[in-house]
Amino acid sequence: MRRIRGRKIVELTAAEFAELAARYDKVVLDVGTGDGKHALALARQRPDQLIVGLDAAKDNLRKVSARTDVANLLFVWAAVERLPVELSGIGEVHVLMPWGSLLRGMLGGSSTEPGRDSSVLGDQSSVLGAVADRCLPGAPFLVTLNLHAWRPPVPEVGTHAEPTPESAMAELAESYRRHGWLLQQARYLDDEGIGQLATSWTRRLNSSRDRLDVLALTGVLEPGERASADRNQPA
Repeated sequence: MRRIRGRKIVELTAAEFAELAARYDKVVLDVGTGDGKHALALARQRPDQLIVGLDAAKDNLRKVSARTDVANLLFVWAAVERLPVELSGIGEVHVLMPWGSLLRGMLGGSSTEPGRDSSVLGDQSSVLGAVADRCLPGAPFLVTLNLHAWRPPVPEVGTHAEPTPESAMAELAESYRRHGWLLQQARYLDDEGIGQLATSWTRRLNSSRDRLDVLALTGVLEPGERASADRNQPA
């Protein structure tokens, strides 16, 4: 597992990660952590938990990891489709404002580009499935969707209409369940809720009462549900 510490890339073995994780109550994974602001805020709020910020772009991770020395914060350079084998036992997942291929994956589709052969990735082409496989049963999740991705629609949203709390519970919930994500609530966030996310998107979004910009999805991960759904698929 490639840990980013400033300009350095440090290989972390499974044993070393397990030893580090054992010092804390649980492991929280922030997928697509970007500039790491949310992960850093979480680490400061929850000193008894190990926060892992994961991103496929190492340059942003280098900047934030060089500026902070919080003991319970770990930045990992990896694509979510190919999670490090050392990363397991995750007790909570956050995916805030996904964009690009990560957004496509969080809408239940393959994270590969349209028209590209996803078989080269096997089951790992499913972002939802890849993450669920590394989680403990009952691990809570928080996903926030930036609705500006539909205004106008970016290519990654495909044929998905802009989600509402009602459509998310009716449509996304089924797709999530097949991958072991049990969606329990979908709701719009107000300005205060967006501010509490502590991400760079907070400054960019300008929510108002007549047009809400962020949809929050919460629930729990049950990897066993994914296996059950696979068995029920027609041959």
